[in-house]
Amino acid sequence: MSGADERLHLDLTTSNILSRLSPHVIKWSDAEAYAHLGDPETQGVRTHDGQQPGPHAPAMLVALIENSGMSDAMLPQESIVPGTMLNYRSPEARFEGCVGFEADIWALACAIFAIRAGFVLFESFLGSDVDILRQIVEMLGRLPDPWWAAFEQRMLWFEGTGNQRASKIENGPAAKLFEICEQDPPPENEGPMIEKPGVRLHEEEVGLLQDLLLNMLKYFSEEKIRIQDVIRHPWFT
Repeated sequence: MSGADERLHLDLTTSNILSRLSPHVIKWSDAEAYAHLGDPETQGVRTHDGQQPGPHAPAMLVALIENSGMSDAMLPQESIVPGTMLNYRSPEARFEGCVGFEADIWALACAIFAIRAGFVLFESFLGSDVDILRQIVEMLGRLPDPWWAAFEQRMLWFEGTGNQRASKIENGPAAKLFEICEQDPPPENEGPMIEKPGVRLHEEEVGLLQDLLLNMLKYFSEEKIRIQDVIRHPWFT
């Protein structure tokens, strides 16, 4: 997802955003890249009428790499089914199959929480989509219509208004953030990249991070903050 070139990610999770090319790969020349990856697939330029190409035609055509089916100007069509993990999938993608920048904002919120907390925001029990929906409603309230009616198992846990049938418990991002370290393993030195066991977040950070996440986790796409506002949020400063 990039506000600069308007590309969608569609499968934004912690497992595929925290990566980068090895420094020596970045320095590869074209010849070195071809030596490691093979020559690109090319073919000659042919005109519709069979005439010789003009002087401004490219010397050859180069086949796209396998995962470059989306260009800058393309948005996903109805035939595209994103492979987003269930606990990162936005409600509009879940119920309507709609994918866009707002769906990436939802997934990014889930990723930010997982990176900071060390566990996922919405836990999928045995891969259950229904259980994730229950957690979303517990945290954010009743789904808008017609999504609410489409959540067929809703009456197991919620009244028609969206209120929980059982006693209300705190399920917001802040409550989950305060759970950090409650189940930490015994202290051991895992290196400088791993936070020490027992470390808790300060209330100020919890408040800022909850504000950021709740502005990203909106049911209505038009209410979600844009990526430019995400990176300018006080939690990042």
